[in-house]
Amino acid sequence: MNLKMIKTIKEKIEEECTESTKIIDWFYDTHLLEVEKQANFLLKNLPKADKEVVMLGVWLHDLQRIRGLKGDHQEIGAREAEKVLKEHGYNSDVIKKVKSIILTHSCSNNKPETLEGKILATADAMSHYYNNFFLKIALTGERDINGYKKWVLEKLDRNYYKKIFFNFAKKKIKPRHDLYKKVFSLN
Repeated sequence: MNLKMIKTIKEKIEEECTESTKIIDWFYDTHLLEVEKQANFLLKNLPKADKEVVMLGVWLHDLQRIRGLKGDHQEIGAREAEKVLKEHGYNSDVIKKVKSIILTHSCSNNKPETLEGKILATADAMSHYYNNFFLKIALTGERDINGYKKWVLEKLDRNYYKKIFFNFAKKKIKPRHDLYKKVFSLN
């Protein structure tokens, strides 16, 4: 695994998040660092996974949002990730694997079939339960309170039931999931 290259890409993404006017200012610290933390937790429990592919997916999976590009989140994110990986000299095999896990990380069109894809989807879902993610989304004011609560409840269920692929991860998240469900169900 090329730790130096992953660190370079991570720094590039941090810089893009910091300089972008298209992304909310907390996205890097609240979401991406938490996805990395959860991916590392999963990788410790799933040592057969290709850590390099997972970590590249962690840092590149949200390029569509970071760059403020219109269109399909996963498709555009995978295309942008390919550009970054080519710029950094990755071979076509690694690029194909990373694009594949980015294309399925939201579990909206297709579910991940590889261990690495399941790890990225799970880490992404788990990250939403930490660092006041849902409250920070509320502060954007994009939805009225009822629309926001409905969105959170749907996202919580989608995350827990469709994106978390490992029972040990569900067990870790269950208390937070149940608490968020109660809080956002209050009238």
